[in-house]
Amino acid sequence: MPDVRMAGPLLEDAIMTDNNKSENGIEPMIDAKQAAAALRLPYYWFADHAMRTKYRIPHYLMGGLVRYRLSELSAWAACSAAVQDRDAQETAASFEEAE
Repeated sequence: MPDVRMAGPLLEDAIMTDNNKSENGIEPMIDAKQAAAALRLPYYWFADHAMRTKYRIPHYLMGGLVRYRLSELSAWAACSAAVQDRDAQETAASFEEAE
């Protein structure tokens, strides 16, 4: 009988197990548009130097480009008073609209 190998589940691929890291273990950098979409925050917070400074948003300058790491932004958003205040305002506004 020939040697027959069984295929494993497709979702066990190394690339699929960790969305934020590539095969070499380095997290990809994202731009301002992607950061704003991922955190559901205004684009200008990430695009404008004054806003990045005001809210102390973690970022990297790469030549003339500004890039972010999603893991650092998530940690920043979890402890940032500005993000929590914005979330509270959005919740109150949606509650008022429902009434």
